[in-house]
Amino acid sequence: MTPVIRLHELRFRWCAQGPDILAIDALEVSAGERLFVEGPSGSGKSTLLGLLAGVNLPQQGRIEVLRQPLDQLSPAVRDRFRADHIGYIFQLFNLIPYLGIIDNVTLPARFSHRRRQRALARSPSLTAEAQRLLAHLDLDQPGLLRQPVSELSIGQQQRVAAARALLGSPELLIADEPTSSLDTDRRRAFIELLFAECAEMGSTLVFVSHDPSLEGLFDRTLRLPELNRAVHHQSAPMQRSASEPVVAPELTAPSAAATATRATAATVAAPGMPAEQSEQQPPRP
Repeated sequence: MTPVIRLHELRFRWCAQGPDILAIDALEVSAGERLFVEGPSGSGKSTLLGLLAGVNLPQQGRIEVLRQPLDQLSPAVRDRFRADHIGYIFQLFNLIPYLGIIDNVTLPARFSHRRRQRALARSPSLTAEAQRLLAHLDLDQPGLLRQPVSELSIGQQQRVAAARALLGSPELLIADEPTSSLDTDRRRAFIELLFAECAEMGSTLVFVSHDPSLEGLFDRTLRLPELNRAVHHQSAPMQRSASEPVVAPELTAPSAAATATRATAATVAAPGMPAEQSEQQPPRP
């Protein structure tokens, strides 16, 4: 079986003359696998996810996702590929506060014709498919869909973000510590719901966390500090070009809406459209 993800002789550093942050000789992830990536803060987990999503590129080595060499694609083609094939659950969820719950969930269909068509193959409308996903994630309470996303609980926001990532059945789902704000029981329940949806859609799941108590739920555990051969680990702000926005920036209260829109657009950028242009796509009321 051809791996969904294949890394070979990967080297990544933030500065050209700086130390390697990631040095991974080889990694493969099979189709349908549920992979748990574990490591402490600063071990390179979010950096790895940025590379898998094609937001950042390595200085050396090869990254293949669904047999596409991300390191050889142009920024516009990577945007198109990401929008069509990758769902992303942010650590801080990055729901867009001026959009309602349904509009947040259906956002990927605004940027990807492929995911729009796959969603419509499962339900008669995008709204119906969003409601189906939300119901499967236990968000079908009467009146809930009329609430602003800013008034939802942390657990509810988390499941709305998961429904958005799952819309249109992306082949690869990336989750960046989405359970860090939940207690133990709610973490397990959320992960089991996520597994069920991934199994139904045939999606491969790469789930990142610093909590080793979760690893028993997954098919395989990747301990990044053991795999990463980089001599030095250091925290650094994500460097980017004009067409490559940060995957998961910190939200600050004065600019939460704009930042959430930028971060979300980074993973659902319109096909052929630079991400900084596509981030303006979601309509304001």
